[in-house]
Amino acid sequence: MKDKLNKLLDPDISREEEDQIFEDILKQKNDNDLRVKWKKILANDYDIQRSKNGKRKTTSSSKYIKIFLAAAACISLIVTLQLLSTPSIDSNAMAQQYLDEQEILHPGASKGSIEEDQNRILAIQAFNSKKYQQSVKHFQNLRIANEEDQYYYGLALLLNQQYTEAIQKFEENNLNNNRFKQELNWYQSLAYILNKQNEKAKIQLKKIRNTDWKYKDAQQFLKKLNEE
Repeated sequence: MKDKLNKLLDPDISREEEDQIFEDILKQKNDNDLRVKWKKILANDYDIQRSKNGKRKTTSSSKYIKIFLAAAACISLIVTLQLLSTPSIDSNAMAQQYLDEQEILHPGASKGSIEEDQNRILAIQAFNSKKYQQSVKHFQNLRIANEEDQYYYGLALLLNQQYTEAIQKFEENNLNNNRFKQELNWYQSLAYILNKQNEKAKIQLKKIRNTDWKYKDAQQFLKKLNEE
């Protein structure tokens, strides 16, 4: 550095030599500043520093950090491999998963004193308590069943895993029931899938229009069925 400063005092120095000396001085200054900066970062953030004999020292805490980071990396790799190797579920499992995750409840009805009203109340109570077999029996005992009764009767059959009977009930309801038309199309599709009648399920799912309830879910099921 001293030689370079003395060279700057030479009256015969060229412009190119002068520029080079200034560039070297600035570079050395920046290198020193950068070295000091990283020395502080390593000491403060990572507890890594040089001892008097020039060897690098690390405290036990930094060692634990390294062990923790290595373990975290291994766990992340294992989880990623598991996700990549896990096979996707089929349409039947998708349909069952949907029914398991959704809370399907009857809105309820007013109390009555006549026999069919009492059966309706018991059917609704059993349905909302997830006692679907009991609910089916009470719906069967209704002397006069309205549209809502028939719809929830079919749902009770479906949720009780009586898929063939549920399909039959949904088909009957679909012919005469306009109030629950969109719901019937959706649940009848699920019943077909769970009953392993995939071709009929496709036909039923295609009846669900883009303005209907569960249209997006219907498209996902159609895609899955076409892939199988």
